[in-house]
Amino acid sequence: MRLEGSDESLHARADTFLQQTLLGDAAEHAEIGVVVWNEEMRYVAVNEWVAMRLGATREEMLGSRVGDHNPTEGRSAIEAILEHVPARGQTRIGEGLVDWVVVETRVAGLPHFFGVFWPAS
Repeated sequence: MRLEGSDESLHARADTFLQQTLLGDAAEHAEIGVVVWNEEMRYVAVNEWVAMRLGATREEMLGSRVGDHNPTEGRSAIEAILEHVPARGQTRIGEGLVDWVVVETRVAGLPHFFGVFWPAS
């Protein structure tokens, strides 16, 4: 027995899963930093690019509070972010200057913050 529309629904779910997988894989391997933190200001996702530049491992960063691994200048940028989201700016991370943008998003239906960092030009 064949159900009408079931093939389309299955393809739509597969396409959504594929897109999410591709986005996650792209963010992991890009030469940019990607971070996600929750309302408790704890990192729930970071890619290696950011962790490396902050002198930490991903494992050390996950669950830690935003700002724990940042230099003083980075902490002031975080304070600015929290006052005016969406926010963008420039700060020093590790040895280099980076531009960044942070926006609010939802992960699994819950509010989170999503940040992207890239080398300043």
